[in-house]
Amino acid sequence: MKTVIFYLLASLGVLFGQDNKLFGKSGEESYEGKIVRIEVGEKDLSIGQSFKFWERTLERAKDEGAKAIIFDLDTPGGLAFPTKELMSQLADLEIPTIAFVNSEASSAGSFIAISTDRIYMTPGSNIGSSAIVNGSGQEIDPVMRAKLESFFGSHVRYIADKKGHRPEVIEAMMFLSDEERTVGDVVVGPGKLLNLNSTEATQLLDDGPLLAKAELATLEDVLKAEGWSPEDVVTATPSGFERLAWWIASVSGLLIMVGLAGGYFELKTPGFGFGGIVSITAFAVFFFGNYLAGNMAGYELAAIFALGLILIAVEIFVIPGFGLPGITGLLLVVGSLIFAMVDGLEWQKYQWGGTGGSELLKAMSGPASHLTLGIFGSLALLFVIMKYLPKLKFVENTMLPGSLRRGTGLGEDGHFGDRVGMTGTASTNLGPSGKVEIDGQVLEVMTEGDFIAKGDQVRIISEDGMGVVVKKVPS
Repeated sequence: MKTVIFYLLASLGVLFGQDNKLFGKSGEESYEGKIVRIEVGEKDLSIGQSFKFWERTLERAKDEGAKAIIFDLDTPGGLAFPTKELMSQLADLEIPTIAFVNSEASSAGSFIAISTDRIYMTPGSNIGSSAIVNGSGQEIDPVMRAKLESFFGSHVRYIADKKGHRPEVIEAMMFLSDEERTVGDVVVGPGKLLNLNSTEATQLLDDGPLLAKAELATLEDVLKAEGWSPEDVVTATPSGFERLAWWIASVSGLLIMVGLAGGYFELKTPGFGFGGIVSITAFAVFFFGNYLAGNMAGYELAAIFALGLILIAVEIFVIPGFGLPGITGLLLVVGSLIFAMVDGLEWQKYQWGGTGGSELLKAMSGPASHLTLGIFGSLALLFVIMKYLPKLKFVENTMLPGSLRRGTGLGEDGHFGDRVGMTGTASTNLGPSGKVEIDGQVLEVMTEGDFIAKGDQVRIISEDGMGVVVKKVPS
């Protein structure tokens, strides 16, 4: 127990660091008084990690007192729902926000632009074509389309009006019309969406520009127009911890492999020790890393996973055989592991896409592959451990004698397997672990998975560095 407590305290020390902040100091430059530049590239609006990073960046900018935020946009768009959440966060910021369209802000990119206080565009750039589309390229069911357009339309109009942009402009970008429409000097034909080039977007009407404030060639020109110095600009980049989280998500299969192998190793050894610590750590890192990477891992799935383990433990140690608790626990464990690795954005595309099969397959294929790797990899790892670990001179000399004393599986002369074939009596219920008395000694043993009641006769069928395995002697 002391070892476990020390391990947990040491882990907390690493997580919180010297400044008592979660995960310690990252060495990042403070945003105080800075102009924070956020780059939005071609694929960024389709990646879950990007939104997690931007959410954190905006929070940092607010908390540390940044002077302004500039979104440097060159994107054909991306996913609508996380963009909607980003729009809400932008709308509530009191820090000045700028969109620099360089050189495209289509679809979701235009949503970000109209969520800022002012928009600048490079000559020849364009903005618009913001209709809600299906991620797989297939047509959305008419009822679902109407629902989505109504839901997003009201939100986008509210944001545009709050930021001083013309709601009718973004509506013409989002919604098709059966009739010809005129937006400023731009004519939008029937069945067409509005897409403005830089000249059209900056045209002056009686009450100001149509959408963008000015055409400017470079970011330095934007800074000059706002009265800011280029020396105050800092480009937001993912922290080392965020990059670590994304890497953790990419090796989820290996973490599952280590976690399962560690758990089995713990079951095969008495007390709580190395295997249990390794298993708990692997699965904790698995869930936390996938959560930070933008996947669906969270407290709920972690709790479901823990509940599944409890049900499996009840099946093994309390209830003989393999019935409802074990099956339910196995389903909960497998389901929680798979869904923890599902990209939240891919899942949203499945939920709102209206096509079902293709999006569901895309969302689940990667997690299923990681889980398969984890299961078969753990079997291979256990085989290696059971076959070679007890034979290593280092392990034999340093670990085993200190942990496997007389009565726990080590033969009288220090060799394994000396008691194979010996019989005795179960001192406790074996489900599958417990104690037996053989030749006057009480041993910690395991069964092959069968339940053996207290008082039944047993025979040792194998003995190695992982412990003693017994089987019931037929009556």
